[in-house]
This record gives sequence, C-alpha cells and structure tokens, in this order.
Amino acid sequence: MAYSIVIPSRNIANLTACVGALRAAGETGRVMWVDDYDGPRDLPQRVLGHRCLHVSGEKPFCFARNINIGIRAADGDDVLILNDDAILETVGGFRWMVALMEDPLAAQYGILACSTNVTGYPAQQRRGIIAADGLTVESLIRRVDFAAFVAVLIPRRTIDLVGLLDERFGGPGVYGGEDVDYCLRVQEAGLKVGVSDFCFVDHSKLASTFRPAHPENRAGGDIRESNRIGIKKWGDRWPFRN
Repeated sequence: MAYSIVIPSRNIANLTACVGALRAAGETGRVMWVDDYDGPRDLPQRVLGHRCLHVSGEKPFCFARNINIGIRAADGDDVLILNDDAILETVGGFRWMVALMEDPLAAQYGILACSTNVTGYPAQQRRGIIAADGLTVESLIRRVDFAAFVAVLIPRRTIDLVGLLDERFGGPGVYGGEDVDYCLRVQEAGLKVGVSDFCFVDHSKLASTFRPAHPENRAGGDIRESNRIGIKKWGDRWPFRN
C-alpha cells in the first residue's frame, strides 16, 4: 500500500501545521513538499526536520505544474494531493482511502476525494459522520461530478490511464480549473469521481496564499481565464461560464 502525499507550499506556517496533522493522524505515507518557497533555505529543514521529503518546484507558481512534479517524484506510488491549508482530522484517514481504492469494487472510481467544510463544490461537503462498522464500498463512496483538489487520492492506475494535470490551468494569468479538467478526463476514460464522508479534512482554519482574494496570493491568476480555457477544451461539458 505505497502512497505519497504531495503538498505544494510556500507557507512554512501552513506546511508545519499540515504535516503535523498528518503525523498526529498516524499517516505512514511518504510526505512530499513541493517547494515554492523564497525564504532562507535552511528554514524548512529546521522547522520540519525529517518529517517530509523536499522536492524543488518551479516558479512562478502553478499548482498543476508543481503537483505534476510531485507525481513524477512519487515513483509509481498512489498520490494523495493535499493543499497546505487542509488539516486532516480523521485518524488513519488517508491510509484507509488507499486501502478502500484497492478493493475490486472501487475499481470503477478514478478519483476519491475527502469530504471537507470549505469548497466550491457543495457535494464535497460532509453529509454526516460515518460509523466504521459493517460498511460496504458502495456505502463509503458517494459519486459526484467534480471534486476540488483540496485533499484527493488519485491511484497510480488512474494516472497511468489519464495522465498528469493540464498545466494550461494555472499558467500565467490563470487560476484554477485543473481539478475540473481532470475530473472530466477521468469520466471520459470511463471512470467515476467519488467523495467519502469517512475521511474529513478541515479547510477553514488556515489561510490560503493561492486563492485570488488572498493579499499574499502568488498565483496572480484569474479564474475567468481558466473558464475560457475550459470552455475552449470541453465546450458545453465545462460546468462554469464567465
């Protein structure tokens, strides 16, 4: 059950809290920090110690590109994409998701997202606490059309079939859209997108430095441009309009 948790980040405070929550939850997957950091080069190591693997990202920041760098560095592992402002609250939650997706009954799913509390996709919000006893794969996964890549598991079998994220989303002047595009590509490949209420991440406590409205936003992009790219690529299948 080899899996890597890929976290793109430039915010050491967020990263420290995010990785600390992973360790407190007993996660055993390899934690990979994809660096978009401009400060003193020894600070991340002093703060994080050996709790995560440092992978050099590229600037200017592009979420899709830095995630792809992490996926390549994961060496064949399943990949759990995690925002640095997301706090895992379910003990062993990511290990459980990886194990669930290895069940033959889950083979129809290409993506499994955690439920959360702050997302642009209401279907991804938790629908109640799930008890751990006597559950089936069908009851543990809700099918959704799209999932924000706040905390999302992409099995290696999906990556091998569908490929990497489209880096046009998040390029110069563009913000967001790579998650919607990837969900569409997964569905085009005959797979489903799912979310589980069993594994929950809190997306409300830490401040994002990549959302357009944030004063320290590094992306410098416009979501309207990502929608133009999406409409050009997908036509009426793209769910958003400017």
